[in-house]
Amino acid sequence: MATFEIQRLPGAPKQRGVIESGQRMIDWLNVQNLHSSVLIKLNGVELDDDFDIEYRVKPNDHISVFDQPKNMGGIKDLIKAAAPWEALNPIKMTKKTMAALQKTLAGDIKKTPSVATGESPNNDLTGQTNVARLYKGRPNIYGQIRSYPDLIQESLFEFINNKKYITEFMEIGYGRYDVSSVRYSESSLTAMAGASYQIYQPGQVIGTINEGYAFDDVDGQELVGLNEDNGVIKQQATVNSIVQGTYAGGQISVKIIKNANFDYFFSAVKPLYVTFVINVTYNTASGSVTKNITVSGTLISATLTNDGAVINPVQWYTFVFSDLAGTDIAETPATATINTTYFQLTEFEGTVVGPFFAAVESSYLWFHLSGSQGGGKNGPVTIKWWAVDDNNNIVPGTEQSLAVNVKNNSGDQDYVYYTFKVQPAAGKRRYAFSLQRTNNSSDSSKLYILSAHAINIRSNVSYPNDTLVKVTVQETENASGIKDRKYNLLAQRLVISYNRSTGSVDYTLRASRSFADAVLHEWVMVAKQDVNRIDLPTLYSIADRLSGTQLGYFDYTFSDAKQSLGERIQVICNAARVDINWIGDVLTFWRDEKADVPAAVFGRSNMFWDGFKMGYSMSLPNGYDGVTLDYVDPRTNKKAYIYLQVGVTGISEVTAPTENAMTVSLSGCRNILQASNRAWLEANRLVQSRLSMTVKVFETTQVVRGSVVQCPDMYDNDQQTGYLKGRVGNVFSTSERLNFTGDMWVVMTDSLGNFKGRYRAYAVSGNPKAFTAAAEAFDLNIYDGRKVQTPSRYFLSSSTELNSTIWRVESSKPNGDDTQTLSLVEYTDEIYLND
Repeated sequence: MATFEIQRLPGAPKQRGVIESGQRMIDWLNVQNLHSSVLIKLNGVELDDDFDIEYRVKPNDHISVFDQPKNMGGIKDLIKAAAPWEALNPIKMTKKTMAALQKTLAGDIKKTPSVATGESPNNDLTGQTNVARLYKGRPNIYGQIRSYPDLIQESLFEFINNKKYITEFMEIGYGRYDVSSVRYSESSLTAMAGASYQIYQPGQVIGTINEGYAFDDVDGQELVGLNEDNGVIKQQATVNSIVQGTYAGGQISVKIIKNANFDYFFSAVKPLYVTFVINVTYNTASGSVTKNITVSGTLISATLTNDGAVINPVQWYTFVFSDLAGTDIAETPATATINTTYFQLTEFEGTVVGPFFAAVESSYLWFHLSGSQGGGKNGPVTIKWWAVDDNNNIVPGTEQSLAVNVKNNSGDQDYVYYTFKVQPAAGKRRYAFSLQRTNNSSDSSKLYILSAHAINIRSNVSYPNDTLVKVTVQETENASGIKDRKYNLLAQRLVISYNRSTGSVDYTLRASRSFADAVLHEWVMVAKQDVNRIDLPTLYSIADRLSGTQLGYFDYTFSDAKQSLGERIQVICNAARVDINWIGDVLTFWRDEKADVPAAVFGRSNMFWDGFKMGYSMSLPNGYDGVTLDYVDPRTNKKAYIYLQVGVTGISEVTAPTENAMTVSLSGCRNILQASNRAWLEANRLVQSRLSMTVKVFETTQVVRGSVVQCPDMYDNDQQTGYLKGRVGNVFSTSERLNFTGDMWVVMTDSLGNFKGRYRAYAVSGNPKAFTAAAEAFDLNIYDGRKVQTPSRYFLSSSTELNSTIWRVESSKPNGDDTQTLSLVEYTDEIYLND
């Protein structure tokens, strides 16, 4: 069977398994849930773009896949890209570009941050914390919110004067913000010892950003003393026949027929510190000497070759050793012959810790060491580092070392902490390192490698469209528990606005919580849409006539890069009970509120019987018995609730949700006035709006959703409609006979078809096709069959009946023949009693 391994995220455990021989590679890849950009290696060789992925897998094949998910339309960089907010750099995953973001740093008391959180923690009100939201939309905040900024790179720490300082770079949001009340959880950040922060507005230059990438496999390992080298064998292999041995240039190479006992050493990460035994012959003054010698050295490479035969080829391992040491090799001349009779290779547990391999290329290395040291005790450590290639093999000539001392300078037993920084001479490469303590350890002298970072330094960085915060805190030395990152601040968005006097956009950025300003800013500044395609006069007239400023607040964070502009505009408007319509190619607005007059009046003369339908709900719609609405309490920054109950005595506020409550989640609401206003609207609508009607009307002007119209019940003769045939003074002649019973009222339309007014109507003695009404003078359309085809209409009935003919348009569908089919719901002013 063939084998495979998939690295879905650098630093995460690899997925391993087997593949059935003969299966096409493309069929196997299709079921692995990979992203569109991957790096594939077949038997260690990287496949190029023109490789035939219909290749059928062979029994001994090994496939390595490195998943490289690309930009998903929001945070466009790899959190720590070389240039701000650029598309994902197509660095091959053999470079392991995103290492360790999800790993808890050794010695750090923070919890692991999420690497794929979808919703911004500003909106996720349970367990809010700072996270790295890879491939997600940058926070796009409107209004004023308590923000938990997104991490844009790994936490980076260092020890200074035995104190641990942690630095975080986080994004507050897209755009410019007023920032105040910076906290850690509920505590003021500046009140914490050693803590500070700095806000970077869009375009502001950040002098230096140290990008740290943790070494995944460094996790507080102890550096044992020389006295703890007990000679315990970790791995050993022996063969009694070798093909060839060579001693030259200070190195020894040994070639053997491939032997499964040596597979471990062939596959082991190199350089590997080993001891080996070979049989040599050399001449001395007293004659030829043949003996086994034991050599300490570093296994720097192992290769596999064969004799080229097509069938059953002979395969050989060749091992190369350098840094040769020991008494035997010192006494063996370079002219000695290595005999083919014996070879033993051993790895002891030893005192060298490592090697550890960096996830990414870097120009600097930081090593964080600690020790539990007695007063005045030394802790000498030799740190070696070298550059490696994609297969983790050493790059010749890049090995360097540094001797450091983890020393306790005080007089008492104490924990000491050091950060040692180096700049490798090989430049920006991917590095590995190992450590060795060079004196003895004891109960009063223990050393540890806590962590290590590959560091890249960025200078004079600016983010033209984003507000960032840099936080530095002094870590508690003896933390009592694990904590989340809980840095938060009060952020208020600066947005453009609209000048009512000039009718033009005011591009000056100002702090605002207005939903109208949010709509304008999102449309023009974020989405880059044409300002002429949005109905700003209507939008701002709605905002201006709100009974309270807070009813028009919008405080929310957009964080889904896939959310369309239309969806975002609708979310903004919904907080203020506003909805949108497209009239041609212009976006316009209407608010669900009391209407002073109907936008249109229809009569039976321009209505059709086909498609007419009425509905009535005998019980509350959908069986609801109340309303539960949630919003965000600005004081606690948690969800708060309003519970309303609909009972036989009416609507009342209760302390718990009813059994079958209508639930409303009001995104963008952070004040109780706005939340209560919406909750009572929904409750009143449950009680007051039971009727629905579908009707087909003759109308050339588009009736838009949200309009309030006057429309009769086709079956109700008490609702008398028709058209006007003339006017003399206050006497109006009609097309239909009129029936007066009790107090009667009339609604009429003018020459443009607009609602003109509602007037008390009286019968005209001797003329059943006329009424009198004290209406002001206005133009009428009188049908003459030639120039005037659409006459002015009237609508006459009792006050109660007239009120029951008012509807709100839920939808309007043009039929292509100057008719429209309207879906209507019952309208009454009582729905808006709490406005």
